[in-house]
Amino acid sequence: MCFDAAVAAVFLVPLFFYLNKQYFHDVKRMAGYILFAVYLSGVFAVAGLPDIRYVRFDPHCNWVPFAYMFSDLTNTVLNVLLFLPLGFFLPVFWKRFTHFLRTVLFGFFTSLLIESLQIFTYRATDINDLMTNTLGTFLGWILARITLKLVPSWTPGHRVREVYVICAWAFAVMFFLQPFLADCLFAFFSGIR
Repeated sequence: MCFDAAVAAVFLVPLFFYLNKQYFHDVKRMAGYILFAVYLSGVFAVAGLPDIRYVRFDPHCNWVPFAYMFSDLTNTVLNVLLFLPLGFFLPVFWKRFTHFLRTVLFGFFTSLLIESLQIFTYRATDINDLMTNTLGTFLGWILARITLKLVPSWTPGHRVREVYVICAWAFAVMFFLQPFLADCLFAFFSGIR
């Protein structure tokens, strides 16, 4: 996850400097937006989303809630933790997401999109992942609310379309660009050994 997110950052950092000049106009927020975009890139990498090199319809689905959920507690906890930052970032950066239902629904639909796209990879689509990711988003929202109360000088922004711009660019980088640079770097570092 860290390697894939770092490789994505090679593209995202200059892109966000450009977007800040043209669109965001706030250096402090831009730094947070970069962090959010790199986090999303890591989520996309861990989730095993398809990329331009590998898109194949290969459905493996678990539609039974709670099946194997408690026998694989490590995976369950990791899925909760994976989406906790999403629930934290949304209300911290955007006022619209200070309402818990909007944040939880955003986490739910983000997870649903990821699980749906996994049908086009080697990964399994799992209803349990959808539930645990949504729970992680909710817990992140709780942490954000506590943080916003502890730091009253921080005010979330009003331009909610920024979240969609950030998500779209993070996905585009992970789908079109990151896989090629990651392959080159992996081959280079493997050759050094």
